[in-house]
Amino acid sequence: MNRNGHNPVNDDGSIRRRDFLKIGGAIGAALVLGNPGVWAEESSKEKAPQKIKTNIDEILKIPRTDHSLPGLFPGKVVEVADPDAMKDDRPVTAAISSMFARGIECLTGKNLKESHSLFFGKDDVIGIKVNPVGAGLISTKLETVDAVVDWLLKNGTRKENIIIWDRFDFMLTEAGFTAKRYPGIGIQGLQTMATGEKKDYTRVLTADGRHKSADNFDMNVYYWADVDGPKDEGYLNQHVFNGKYSYFGKLITEKLTKIINIPVFKNAGNGISMATKNLGYGAICNTNRLHNPLFFNVNTEVLAFPALRDKLVLNIVDGIRGQYDGGPMAVAKFAYPLCTLFLATDPIAVDTVCNRIMVEKRRSMKVKVNEHPVFTDYLRYAERIGLGIADIDKIKHIKAPL
Repeated sequence: MNRNGHNPVNDDGSIRRRDFLKIGGAIGAALVLGNPGVWAEESSKEKAPQKIKTNIDEILKIPRTDHSLPGLFPGKVVEVADPDAMKDDRPVTAAISSMFARGIECLTGKNLKESHSLFFGKDDVIGIKVNPVGAGLISTKLETVDAVVDWLLKNGTRKENIIIWDRFDFMLTEAGFTAKRYPGIGIQGLQTMATGEKKDYTRVLTADGRHKSADNFDMNVYYWADVDGPKDEGYLNQHVFNGKYSYFGKLITEKLTKIINIPVFKNAGNGISMATKNLGYGAICNTNRLHNPLFFNVNTEVLAFPALRDKLVLNIVDGIRGQYDGGPMAVAKFAYPLCTLFLATDPIAVDTVCNRIMVEKRRSMKVKVNEHPVFTDYLRYAERIGLGIADIDKIKHIKAPL
């Protein structure tokens, strides 16, 4: 529901026609993504992030595993496009299912059953990380998640071992990720929060100021950065903790054994908000403090933690409907039917490819483009620490045939 009590999403997850042009963004966009003004401000700058000390050096000492990023297919990105994936502003289930199947087979070189066994064992608990911002407009499409869930279930994964998740519980509901839509499958937000114009903080904060979602986060697994979060109730409501620690959700550290990442194709100022950002800012709390001093580097450093580095096995950038400007919030006038999925085990490679496509799209739409390295340095940083391939000459970008 939005702040006026109106849900812009139909029961089937599609956006209602009357809401398509007026939906400027989900109520929680600014909450998840921090102050949008910060991104706009940073987008106009041409300077590297400040040298803020973090605990990344300590994290990089942790030994890698056979499942560590960049996964089974380093530097390989499969692009699957079908103009029939959208009809009358609505996703077409059959077309999207076919696109996903072709993408998986092209990525792995195996059929759906064999490809499933490449990534998952029978006892794996699989978390599907969606992006619910911009419910029904540019949020992760239910039809894309349907195709992934169908693949998992048909090849041996049990319903109870699948969890669709995001940081905020109310945003999952707003975007249509509900038990009604996915019976028997877990739907879990890392935290709750008070919303609306007159927020009742007593609903989420105890009398001593402790957030009621605090126990959902793992106090032993944290991204530390030498910058404090504000101490006001509004910040705690949105971010659970302040101070210099951003804790990982216990769902990620204690329960999930594998992660499928399904971000959406959208910009974040002159950068992008896709595979790396969906997890970099979505798997931890206390994030607004990080946007200005660390910018996109958070995406890289959070992804380097074993809780993500060793569990993330597949990225599917959902470009059924993309957005080329105004992001990371949802802005209807910049949304368009891209009708494309991008698949990779390597989140750095897929973000590198999608960034180039985004730049081309923005230029074609006469949007002022700033290609300063500050907006992509975090990808090259990720390559240097072994998380994936950012050198476009080393990336194998395949366009799967219809």
